[in-house]
Amino acid sequence: MQSVVEAVPPRRGLGVFWWDATWTVVEGNGWDSTDPSTGNAWENQALFDYDGVPTEAMSGFAHR
Repeated sequence: MQSVVEAVPPRRGLGVFWWDATWTVVEGNGWDSTDPSTGNAWENQALFDYDGVPTEAMSGFAHR
């Protein structure tokens, strides 16, 4: 996706947005703050693992 955005002529592709790159699973962090059992189905889509270490997905931003 980043390559497609970068290829928009004449350099009008300004970038991409990674929605909540830091959102990792944390106990009690769900969609409903009154119900801690409502986990996030996308919790491992962050750019960091559960220990805060950058994942391989972060390498997609290395040359930019």
